[in-house]
Amino acid sequence: MRLLVFEFISGGGLVNEALPDHLAREGLMMRTALLADLSALKNVELIVLNDARISEPQVQGKLLVIEQGINLMAYLTAMHDNYEAVWLIAPESSGILVDWQQFFMQQNKLLCLSGEKALLLCQHKLNTIQHLEKFGVSCVSSQKYDSFLPIESGEWVLKPMDSVACEQTYLLQTQQDWQDKLPKLAEQEDYLLQPYIKGQTLSLSGLFFQGECVLICCNQQHISLIDNQFQLDACLVNVNQEKRTDYQALCSQIALAIPELWGYIGIDLIETEQGECFVLEINPRLTSSYAGIKAATGLNVAEHVLALLNEKTPVLQHTKSASIPVTIH
Repeated sequence: MRLLVFEFISGGGLVNEALPDHLAREGLMMRTALLADLSALKNVELIVLNDARISEPQVQGKLLVIEQGINLMAYLTAMHDNYEAVWLIAPESSGILVDWQQFFMQQNKLLCLSGEKALLLCQHKLNTIQHLEKFGVSCVSSQKYDSFLPIESGEWVLKPMDSVACEQTYLLQTQQDWQDKLPKLAEQEDYLLQPYIKGQTLSLSGLFFQGECVLICCNQQHISLIDNQFQLDACLVNVNQEKRTDYQALCSQIALAIPELWGYIGIDLIETEQGECFVLEINPRLTSSYAGIKAATGLNVAEHVLALLNEKTPVLQHTKSASIPVTIH
């Protein structure tokens, strides 16, 4: 299989724009882990896109360097005979993930990615939560922010409807907080308003296919608050193993609710001191936790994802049981 690996940030998606350092680091971290897993597999010929401003990775395959001025879609259209499958990692914000999924689908490529219906749903946080609630999935209470409606006193989280990586995600506790942050909101953006819930911030990593899911692991997110804005600093991969049965049940609920989810999926949630879990959002792509999964569990997740292309039901056999830290900031 000739597999194109395209991580949007490090792979030239922003070649004609500024390259945000924090997004580039996170993108590179995911891509490095993915390439290591894919390089261990037989019968996979790798083709990797790399922004010319980023150090070239050691690749067992072909490296395509994307220079400034290149129209990436036109470039990949001209190159389309060189690859038959695509592993795409891109942010959901501004419809980027959906746009590129549609682009490769028009090329009739195999995609290591969820279906378009799932991507469209998951890129809109409120729609995702409302949909999951119809299927009995417990989610953080959410509403669209409306500047004309009065806000009850208390602690609130405000974030863009399609943000990634805590981008513009604020904790608002006082009237002064609202006065400080509201002028910073983008006029063209829709924002989501949620009550702040105290508890562990977790993510679940799972393999989804045909309305089913196999849990890979649970990960603890370490989040700091800087000037009332959340920042994801690190995650501890493969924790709370005594609760695997509960987490598996939640993943199975989500798989039934969104059967178009496919491959590696990340689920962000809050777990209270009482053990209640409330879903925050679904990331239909690789997440930063992926970088620690091999060391924590011994699993080559990429191998199982590629097997899903041949409709092979994944049977995950963990050969390790460690909790591995992954630093993001």
